[in-house]
Amino acid sequence: MDQHTPPATQFGALPFRETRGGEVEFLLITSRGSGQWIIPKGKPIPDLTPQETAAREAFEEAGILGEVDPHPIGRFAYVKDQGQPTAQFIPAVEVFALRVTQQLTLWPEMGQRSMVWLTPEQALHAIEIESLRKIVRRFANRFPKAR
Repeated sequence: MDQHTPPATQFGALPFRETRGGEVEFLLITSRGSGQWIIPKGKPIPDLTPQETAAREAFEEAGILGEVDPHPIGRFAYVKDQGQPTAQFIPAVEVFALRVTQQLTLWPEMGQRSMVWLTPEQALHAIEIESLRKIVRRFANRFPKAR
């Protein structure tokens, strides 16, 4: 890809689970470059739909499996590897909700990132990308106890 060709849309998963008390929690991971708290995401994967790509990225980056919603819940843009000489603007990450049903003990990128389950309030505090915070806030409001 030359410097005049914009990067393609990426696909991301917003991993969530409901607690026994009916509250929602989100799984966030750190990016490998900047270490900021984000969601699993990546470039399109041939022969996979956007939501399947999002689910695959969640498996590879965080070791989670689940039910992915086929309809996107939002889009955000970000600067990849911010502050690095190779930083690039990613114009869009299409986000799909992923209800986590299984958390694995081994996965492809294990040990390359940190990850944590957070309440909506904690997640909103941890996420630096404002447009991603808006998606998390809007999605959390679907759960009565998150309001």
